[in-house]
Amino acid sequence: MQQQKSKKRALCLLLGLVVLIFAGFCSFMGVKAAWSVLAGAGANGIGQVYFLLKMRGPKRVLGPKAALRYFYRSEVLKIALMLAALAVLLSVFSLNIWIVFMTFMVAQCVGSFAPLCFRNP
Repeated sequence: MQQQKSKKRALCLLLGLVVLIFAGFCSFMGVKAAWSVLAGAGANGIGQVYFLLKMRGPKRVLGPKAALRYFYRSEVLKIALMLAALAVLLSVFSLNIWIVFMTFMVAQCVGSFAPLCFRNP
């Protein structure tokens, strides 16, 4: 129960940060920069959601080697999905590549480390 609360808090932190960055870029650098922020955070979010859904686990119990293989296969597919999303977004829309990349990295870091901030000892 406590773990679910920490995950929800981390998700709220990530979404709040993306909204704050989007509003800042929209007001100070223009609409193109703001859409670049959403593209970077969105590509990261697509991969993270895919991985979370896959890690809810297979319905059967796996042995240690099979579980590790399942984890790594899901991680590789997550990375491929993120790269494909970035490639599609950058080729279809006229975006600032540096802002997309920086927002992608910020979303990755916050998504990875935010649950650790809310965990109770």
